[in-house]
Amino acid sequence: MGFLAQSATDVPRPQSRISAEILQRLWAPRRTLRGRLHTARRARPALLALLFLLLGVLVRPARAQVPATANSSWSRRLAESHYQRAVELERRGDIAQALREYSETIAIDATLGAAYLRLGALRERMGDTREAELIYSEGIQLGDARAQALLQRSHLHRAAGQSERAIADLQAAVELEPQPQALAELAQHYVEAHAWAAALATYRRIASSAQASGDSAAEGRARLEVRALRVLAAEADPS
Repeated sequence: MGFLAQSATDVPRPQSRISAEILQRLWAPRRTLRGRLHTARRARPALLALLFLLLGVLVRPARAQVPATANSSWSRRLAESHYQRAVELERRGDIAQALREYSETIAIDATLGAAYLRLGALRERMGDTREAELIYSEGIQLGDARAQALLQRSHLHRAAGQSERAIADLQAAVELEPQPQALAELAQHYVEAHAWAAALATYRRIASSAQASGDSAAEGRARLEVRALRVLAAEADPS
């Protein structure tokens, strides 16, 4: 009876107190886990956004390179089609349309060296030497046309009586590509300027180049020039 009366006064029994503590300890981890899950759900959109951003940074450069390469290839093909049309028009004698096509070629692709050479030569044939010189000077900036553009510009200087400028262009062309034509023209310039030692050295290069290519006729002619120039060079410099 004493025990029941004690319970009736709402004094907690020992068993009830222990059960409450146990339940509290069991409930606490669940609340903690629930909070962590709630936090993870709230953080998930931010994490996904960050992941997509990183993927975009990694993928974007690769995607950007493809259109640039494709566009460059497309421009070159288009320029070459205009260039071939210009050559055909020039062959048929349609000079005005050929000029437009060569100009269009360069406007599409300013790195097509052959177009500068053909356009400059066409301007030169028309008597517009000033424009031809400007075009050759642009072609000299391109690796695949540099030597030939120097050679063709030297012709303009020679025709204008500018021997020093013509020789300078020829020397530069020969250093880039020692073509037989350029070497022969350079040697002739030296002979006309009475630069015997320079002419002798150039004809020796011509003879050596002809021997290497198996052109015996050109080699024979160059050897004759070498023998004559030896005498002239010795007379000019007896020491």
